[in-house]
Amino acid sequence: MAETLTFAAGEWAPYIGSELPENGLHTQRVREVMKSAGYDIELEYMPWKRSFEMTKKGDFVATFSWSRTDERVDEFYYPEVPVDGQTDVIFYSRTKYPDGLNVTSIDDIQAQGLSVIGYAGYWYEAEYQKRGMDMRTVTSAESAWKMLHSGRADVLIENRVVGELSLKEVLGDAAGDIDKAAEVRSAPVYVLFSRQHPDGEALRDAWDAHAK
Repeated sequence: MAETLTFAAGEWAPYIGSELPENGLHTQRVREVMKSAGYDIELEYMPWKRSFEMTKKGDFVATFSWSRTDERVDEFYYPEVPVDGQTDVIFYSRTKYPDGLNVTSIDDIQAQGLSVIGYAGYWYEAEYQKRGMDMRTVTSAESAWKMLHSGRADVLIENRVVGELSLKEVLGDAAGDIDKAAEVRSAPVYVLFSRQHPDGEALRDAWDAHAK
């Protein structure tokens, strides 16, 4: 009988979610790889930042899906093989900026003095902090899109697929008021295996052995 492992995760439709078919596309991929390595996977859902911190401490052996940063490499075992590739884009309100918004990077956002919203624990939070920029933290897609639509914030960086899906769910017919400025980042996302968990390194190796 296969050993059952519990991974920490947040909600991120269509990739990860308690109500999604097979719990999302990334969950399906993770389960298939780990099943081939001899493990069954269950998820414990929680806010993203908590899933990150609890896995970092070793309370969970792994969490997904996370991009690679220099800081995280010191805190987690990164496998060689990612879960998937992702593209993040800059979203803005066409109502507030009817002539478009000419920004292609966080440096551009800072140079133009634009206000930003985002989710705690996402890669851009550290980039904003490095530049001394204030990020208004939101905890749900509903809050993010409504703030952007109302003009209470200028830009939101979000995964292209996730953003387009959640945007329509939250704003409905008004989704057309939100547009994309530019792609700001394209990067793979990974399962992070805890350095503080006794099985973290071995499971990282098991992932790489069966994910290729």
